[in-house]
Amino acid sequence: MNELVDITPAIDVMESEYKRLLGYPSDYILQEQVRDLMNGTIRWYAENGGPWIYARQAAKLEISDERLKVDEIEFTSKRIHDQLIDAQAQSIVMVAVSAGKSLEERARQLWKEEKPDEYFLMEVYGSAVVEHLITTAGARLCEWGDQQKMAVLPHYSPGYPGWDMSDQDGLLRLIRQKKRHDLPEEIQVLESGMLQPKKSLLALFGITPHLERVRHLTTLVPCENCSMPSCQYRRVPYKHPHRQIEDVRQLQFRGRDELNRSVRNDSALGPDAKYSINLRGLPTSSVDDSLRSTTRLVEVYRPVGKD
Repeated sequence: MNELVDITPAIDVMESEYKRLLGYPSDYILQEQVRDLMNGTIRWYAENGGPWIYARQAAKLEISDERLKVDEIEFTSKRIHDQLIDAQAQSIVMVAVSAGKSLEERARQLWKEEKPDEYFLMEVYGSAVVEHLITTAGARLCEWGDQQKMAVLPHYSPGYPGWDMSDQDGLLRLIRQKKRHDLPEEIQVLESGMLQPKKSLLALFGITPHLERVRHLTTLVPCENCSMPSCQYRRVPYKHPHRQIEDVRQLQFRGRDELNRSVRNDSALGPDAKYSINLRGLPTSSVDDSLRSTTRLVEVYRPVGKD
């Protein structure tokens, strides 16, 4: 495999994955209003979204002692270094996926229109799309690897446990260099390490010809983190997803009952509290919107009974 560009990947987010990211238990029966809003979000994205996948195999991989270099760019993660050593990996595939900037723009518009439910569902759906895209990319790599008698290791990204977010910029530079095709859409790394558009993900997939090592070391099998149904290359059942770099639960208003419990526990946000936001982690164009959003959140979380 040299390079892959897909600007029209099929998006088929399983309802169970969408519900999981929304914070619902797997057996929870959705209320009609929530289901209508979810379906409306899915329809809007099907008509207006811009998902894409980009992947490229590195020309050179160097692993020695505590050092990991891919095409002359060095990374700091001991965890992925050790994973590649354990699997005796001989190659790396860099992957970038994104739900597209149109989703982010739509979410911002919904917030400005004071539609917090629709905003939240759009934000979470974007995260679900990113998970689906990286799963799709992994499945395609597994198919290619099977033909080459190679095994694909679980993907890993800056911001996951054991890999500092500061390597995000280096990974993006690695993806951009030596490519024959441009990325379908521009991606930037903010000073905080987060990506713009934020519903995007950069990742590395290790490739090894030593199939027996992957079979015997379950930590090197990507299937446990892959929700792709009916995959012909699956070796073990899907158990749990990767931790999200962006915690979507922070976007969710949890309702009056939980708010009342917080008040009783003396832990609720109050109108006299001081609030702050890290402006360094935001693009310049979003600063004014974020300040207005902060004011709105103070109003939303005003404790019951307070003026």
